[in-house]
Amino acid sequence: MMLEEIEGEQARFIPDEGSPIHVAKDFLPQNYRIGEIYEVTIEGERVLDIVPLKEETQKRLAKMKQKRVELLKKNENH
Repeated sequence: MMLEEIEGEQARFIPDEGSPIHVAKDFLPQNYRIGEIYEVTIEGERVLDIVPLKEETQKRLAKMKQKRVELLKKNENH
């Protein structure tokens, strides 16, 4: 899930599919960053663990960058 924003004491995660999940800010890892991808383990209503997925974050950033480059090329040709 991507950490989308912090609002007050709540953090909002956006999964690849489904509804956003709100978690108390206190549960976040120490050096959290907005936009990073995390593995969030939930059991019922309880958050058991939040682990940053640095490699997945880098892959997604590279993929988005490549899409931007392709769009720019496409716009230059028109």
